[in-house]
Amino acid sequence: DGGGDDEHHAGTYGVYYAKCHSHGGDADRKEAEHCSCLQTFFLLHSLGGGTGSGLGTAVLEMLNEEFPKVFRFAMPVFPSAMDDVVTSPYNTVFALEKITKFADFACPVENEALIDICNRIIKVKASTKQSITNSTGSVLGQKARPFDQMNNIVANLLLHLTSSARFSGMLNMDMNEICTNLVPHPKLHYLVSSITPLYSLLDVSLPPRRLDQMFTDAFSPHHQLVNCDVKGGTMLSCALLARGKVCMADMRRNLDRVQESLKFVYWNQSGWKTGLCSTPPVQHPYALLTLSNTSSFHHVLSRLRLDFIKLYNRKAHMHHFLQVPHMEESHFRGALASLTDLAADYRLIEVTDFSKLALSRIKILNC
Repeated sequence: DGGGDDEHHAGTYGVYYAKCHSHGGDADRKEAEHCSCLQTFFLLHSLGGGTGSGLGTAVLEMLNEEFPKVFRFAMPVFPSAMDDVVTSPYNTVFALEKITKFADFACPVENEALIDICNRIIKVKASTKQSITNSTGSVLGQKARPFDQMNNIVANLLLHLTSSARFSGMLNMDMNEICTNLVPHPKLHYLVSSITPLYSLLDVSLPPRRLDQMFTDAFSPHHQLVNCDVKGGTMLSCALLARGKVCMADMRRNLDRVQESLKFVYWNQSGWKTGLCSTPPVQHPYALLTLSNTSSFHHVLSRLRLDFIKLYNRKAHMHHFLQVPHMEESHFRGALASLTDLAADYRLIEVTDFSKLALSRIKILNC
């Protein structure tokens, strides 16, 4: 029942968070009963509106209570600067506090990054001599709807991520391996994703890139679904998930090549995880998905923190939240503190050269 005017007036995080908790998680339990080998819960939700932030994180918290041993993967969509929900900075920070606490790993997506990608796709199509799509704007002969391209890019990310579970391969990778290998600390579980080749379902006729160029593109800001400089930060870990006509020799050669331009923490210099799936995406010989746990993510968190503080310092729009039962001003301070600590933890990895730290030895005290 969210959306429209509700998002501006009653559609705050607290409203839908409380509604979800009052109705319980019967639907989740019923769906889980049909699974013979339940491995991961996927949660896709936006953070700007009240429904996505409140309902999405309430479901995440209930899954943590009902299925504590099943991995919880969150894909939150961060609002853009053009977001029309005035309370989106509050909603986003409240939701991030829950995602940090209850998700095992998260792969955030920024609307701003998706818009930039779609604009670049349009420029590529305009520069070609022949139209890539037919006159109706769709490979299926159907008229494209608003946001189809943005949604298709996110869908392609999920298809890449779950390809090992759906198709065969010489080096398939389960979802639990992603969490085990890419999350060295429980709080630092935000992974920056990058896809190459970048296309929507309307653009399957785009010419393929060279294989080595594909690995280079994967670490380019133009292919990332979050606006941050991966190469400018310090990597905690990184996963390469290749599909199609890619062999281990190709992976090894390109991994050695791109590693020269990346900085890893000193205690995890070989923090790579690789996966190979034999089945390529539609009408492409190969594709690559990278998941980077990088200190550069603190820039994204700092932008969210700044937007939150602009409203909070003026107590603007707080009454929408405080009218919800059990919602107090202390929740604002707690959510802001959680975001500040998370950004500081990521930044500490970037600014500190741990190899030069003089760690004191354990001393035996004479009592």
